[in-house]
Amino acid sequence: MSIKHTPSFTEEASSVIIQEDLYQGTSRGVRKGVYLSAVVAAIGGYLSGFDTGATSGVLTMQPFTSYFFTEGNIEYLEGLLLALFLMTAAIASFLSGIICDRLSRKYAIMLATGIFCIGNLFLAIGHNFGLFLTGRLVAGFGAGLMTSGIPLYHSEIAPPDIRGRLISFFTLMGAFGQVSGYFVTFGTSYLTSNWSWRAPYVMQCLMASVFGVCLVPMPFSPRWLVDHGRTEEARSSLVLLRGVPANHPIVADELQAIVDEIDFERSLGKRTYRELFEAQNRKQLVSASFIAVATAFTGIVSIWYYAPMMIQSAGLSDTSVSIATTGGSGLLSLVMSALSLQWAIDQLGRKKLFLFGAAGMGISMFIIGGLFQTYTEVDAETGNVTIHNVPARNTIVAFVYIFCAIYSFTWGIATYVYPAEVFNMRVRAKGLAFAYGLNWGFTILISYCVPLFLLRTVSGVYFFFGACCIVTMGGVFFLPETKGRTLEEMDSVFRTPSSSVSGK
Repeated sequence: MSIKHTPSFTEEASSVIIQEDLYQGTSRGVRKGVYLSAVVAAIGGYLSGFDTGATSGVLTMQPFTSYFFTEGNIEYLEGLLLALFLMTAAIASFLSGIICDRLSRKYAIMLATGIFCIGNLFLAIGHNFGLFLTGRLVAGFGAGLMTSGIPLYHSEIAPPDIRGRLISFFTLMGAFGQVSGYFVTFGTSYLTSNWSWRAPYVMQCLMASVFGVCLVPMPFSPRWLVDHGRTEEARSSLVLLRGVPANHPIVADELQAIVDEIDFERSLGKRTYRELFEAQNRKQLVSASFIAVATAFTGIVSIWYYAPMMIQSAGLSDTSVSIATTGGSGLLSLVMSALSLQWAIDQLGRKKLFLFGAAGMGISMFIIGGLFQTYTEVDAETGNVTIHNVPARNTIVAFVYIFCAIYSFTWGIATYVYPAEVFNMRVRAKGLAFAYGLNWGFTILISYCVPLFLLRTVSGVYFFFGACCIVTMGGVFFLPETKGRTLEEMDSVFRTPSSSVSGK
């Protein structure tokens, strides 16, 4: 057994200060390479967000529902469309660790884009329910692979002082895409033909094609290159990403840190999925998995996919108006994501955002549930649920907006950052795949159950998610803070034995 030197607290602090000084000495202008790469990759988030916004609008369109559904099967088939999309997304997410490690982060994202494009082509054609369902299955696989691959790529190209911001580009673009999806379907909802629901999917197909072309000149992850023995290519990638000469201390020090860490990880033997669950990685895995599962139980999934239906239940019965109102919440979410990206995620840290967000979202859900419980009226003839009290209706819509704003400022940003940065290089892709796969899996459960839940009790849905948010706060207290630390320091942040002992 060989013993690796464990740095003292003073040595670790000095290392962090030196690294911060080096990065602060680099002007913003020369970082255009890493910012440009992060923004281009984040367009995949726009595609995923657009799908969410467009699909939630399409599900309320009369031409779509009359083409595919009957009154007897609409709730079941709507839930099936969403659940199967999420199922293949979950499968892709679990497989993304293997795909990203073998093909590279860049090529995995390109593959995901191609699959997503093919799926949307099937959706746009969609001459029968079977073909449309196939399109959702294929597009879901592409979306799941993109959602895992892009934050992984962002985490590995980013300097530590702006890593949270760069990973958050994915969330920001996702919010932008969601807003775009809402308003595109708002526009097409006035069409009386099947193009009202086909047009958004044609647009997605075209955008995915353009995104795939834009990915071609993108640099590879320097950490992936070193891991595959391509050290000089990794140096060139760092030069491009950091915007400094090849002999600059930033490039030399970062490359050496990556090489040392990967050499050490190789000394531990062959990589397997099993080691993800071993003692040295267990705390990271539990922390990342907790955030992934807790995110699904905040209730944001029900807002994303069923907000137009919920707003119709609150009394805004016109389809176009409900979509437009939902689009307004998406626009607010976009603004809040941008504010968090600029001034919160790398300044306040991840843990404070999780705590504040869980508290705020829980309170919002309880208020919405209380209003539905108090003011809901049921039409005895049709069974439709609505609220005729105008102040109550407006308050519900306001707190849907507040919930979305809080989520976007806190969990919406941090939930993609935290799991992407806590693992070491040896298990990062697999760990991130496992965490995001769990998120997709529990999202399936919630998306399928919410419409069935809503048929029996509207207020109960909100009370349930409000309680989940409050319970989540307890778990967040035990999470280590990762703000400002390099990826190579994460083992010491989580105090795992692999930072001090090599061999078995």
